Amino acid sequence: MEKYWLVFKKSLKSELTYRSAALWGIISATLSFLIQIFLWRALLGTGVRNDTSFPDMLLYVLLNSFISPLTRANVAGMIENAMIDGTISMELLRPISYKGYMFSQTIGKNIYGVVTATVPVMLISLPLLSGAVLPDMVHILLFFMSALLGIALTFEVTYLAGLLAFWLQRCWFIRFYLHGLRSVFGGTMVPIWFYPEILKNLSYFLPFRYMTFEPINIFLMKSSVEQAWISILAAFLWLIGLSLAGKLVWRAAMKKLTVNGG
Repeated sequence: MEKYWLVFKKSLKSELTYRSAALWGIISATLSFLIQIFLWRALLGTGVRNDTSFPDMLLYVLLNSFISPLTRANVAGMIENAMIDGTISMELLRPISYKGYMFSQTIGKNIYGVVTATVPVMLISLPLLSGAVLPDMVHILLFFMSALLGIALTFEVTYLAGLLAFWLQRCWFIRFYLHGLRSVFGGTMVPIWFYPEILKNLSYFLPFRYMTFEPINIFLMKSSVEQAWISILAAFLWLIGLSLAGKLVWRAAMKKLTVNGG
């Protein structure tokens, strides 16, 4: 665990080096939050749509600004770059699990992203949250469980996509499609409450809704305790399936790398 902790700290420190990027990140996150708030204010007004009031939507946007950077993962991009510049051979020689190395790096970057993107947004939104209904302790605990599974799910999906770089060399288009699917079926842009029934039903058969939407849904108590446990179980099953698929693809990738490398 000490090795992974060192990788995490190194990743976090590397992000802290670029202070100008942090400043622009704060400005970007703040502007994005304000735009969404003004938009939903105009759409919802003082009324309620689909059992969703403006305070609910405000809390949704705030939670989304926290969970989205926390569940972000560019593992596919990192593996693709390592394949292109040849550093993959050096990375595989490290006395550490390659998957664990990637996960530690990703968490370090995400923690930094949460601090720069969420803290200023929280300061702006606190005066506006007076009408929001906060969850009970049970839903808060279920929220954290669901959010942790969401982090792991995002990593597994992007890791599996990144392994395809061993065959494709470049997999930017896969990352593009994954981002689009997550935006639609993960509820990162528009909550799935407002979707037509066909898209709602389809989202249950994909892993993306369990990355960000379900944790937020649980926090807002739009899911009962029983429904929350069902979504957590579904996310856990997806995690097991993706992890097993990742192991199989990893073995095939190592065989290909060995053959190509002689």
